[in-house]
Amino acid sequence: MHEDSKMIHSNLDLRIQESFNIIKRVLKETKVPLIINYSGGKDSSVLLDLAQKVTDNFVCCFAISGIEFMEAIKFVEKSCKARGVKLLFSSPYDYKGGFFERLAQFRRFPTIQSPWCKRDLKFRPQKRMLEREFGKPNTFFKLNGTRRFESTRRRKIYASSAYQNFVRKDFDVSRDFMVFPILNWTDQNVLDYLEKEKLRIEPNPLYEEFGVSGCYWCVFYQPKIYRRILYKRPNLYDRFIRWEGKLNAPSVNGYVWLRDLKKEVQIQRQLIPNSLNIS
Repeated sequence: MHEDSKMIHSNLDLRIQESFNIIKRVLKETKVPLIINYSGGKDSSVLLDLAQKVTDNFVCCFAISGIEFMEAIKFVEKSCKARGVKLLFSSPYDYKGGFFERLAQFRRFPTIQSPWCKRDLKFRPQKRMLEREFGKPNTFFKLNGTRRFESTRRRKIYASSAYQNFVRKDFDVSRDFMVFPILNWTDQNVLDYLEKEKLRIEPNPLYEEFGVSGCYWCVFYQPKIYRRILYKRPNLYDRFIRWEGKLNAPSVNGYVWLRDLKKEVQIQRQLIPNSLNIS
């Protein structure tokens, strides 16, 4: 075997064993199945495959936010069916209502500093659903496919002292724990694992079309993402635009108004019909 290939396999084997150890560790501490937060993408598919090699005591879970593409839900359903694993859904109506009901109460859009949408639409509704499914009180260990090397922002976040461990308390849901078995994996580790295990991951058409695959609105999205989506689905954000007017505040990170982005895209469509050069 070529020396470089040996190093690649050696590094991957270390990452795999590290992940196995993390999963085995939390498995000893849980009285209910492990929860795998599953999106159907490469990272969560690697996470699922690793978990399957350790145990069958798990369920996949998808937290419906109410502001995701409908295709995202269908994609996850199809992926779990193909893998033969159980899939549970949570809904924001398991907690206190959907995005716009919560927006009417808070009177402010979620921000990077205060992303209340994650807490109120996903984390807490998921807890309610899991308690209904498995009883309470229970402590749930939720496995996530988060990787520190996925972006510059994540490298900064997961370099802080609060994220040093692979298992940490869930800041938004009491008693529960967030688990990061592939936190140290690089992009190349993921690709090498897919090749090694001959895992075929069906491309997510949403990601190929828009560059995102879950929610169509997010505090972390840059204007270029909204432009891509608006070009194909010009009326998707009309309710957000109405709320921008009600609150007299922009909804996009960087003090950008969706109403302005929609106008820009409408003008571009008129000037350059069939153009896909949205940036």
